[in-house]
Amino acid sequence: MSNARSFLEDGKFVPPDATASSAASMLHVQRTMRGIDAARPMRFILVEGPEQFKPEYWNRVVAVFTTGQTWQFKNYRWSSPHELFKHALGVYVGWRGDQAPDSVRGWGHRVLATGVDRWRGDGQDASRFRDVEVVEQIWKTIELSMRSKGWRADAAPASI
Repeated sequence: MSNARSFLEDGKFVPPDATASSAASMLHVQRTMRGIDAARPMRFILVEGPEQFKPEYWNRVVAVFTTGQTWQFKNYRWSSPHELFKHALGVYVGWRGDQAPDSVRGWGHRVLATGVDRWRGDGQDASRFRDVEVVEQIWKTIELSMRSKGWRADAAPASI
């Protein structure tokens, strides 16, 4: 999660092993979702895993980022990827030009598979401009998914 904030807020991908190590298991990210509430930003909570989840938290999950490995879902309310992605949008971020793993492709259309340019090392900020496009695609898909589930400026859905 050490690279999640720079990616989702600033549109800049940095590999986890190239960032300062952070032991945070929870991050807060803000984003204005114009189709839901254009007047104020929404706060999203990113967690490493659902171990501290209360049952009602699952109704507020808007997306699950996946590495493509099914073991990562073992502690989830829905441990089967096919069932999980009926309830929450899946997001897989790989390398631009590479095909998503067979597992991700097999999970169906509710998993957004996208790719960033390969990391070339420090000092390559100018070559990272396409990261913003990827992040905007992710946020647009999250917003569409949220709207389809009944998210509004004044209310979240009762269940997903």
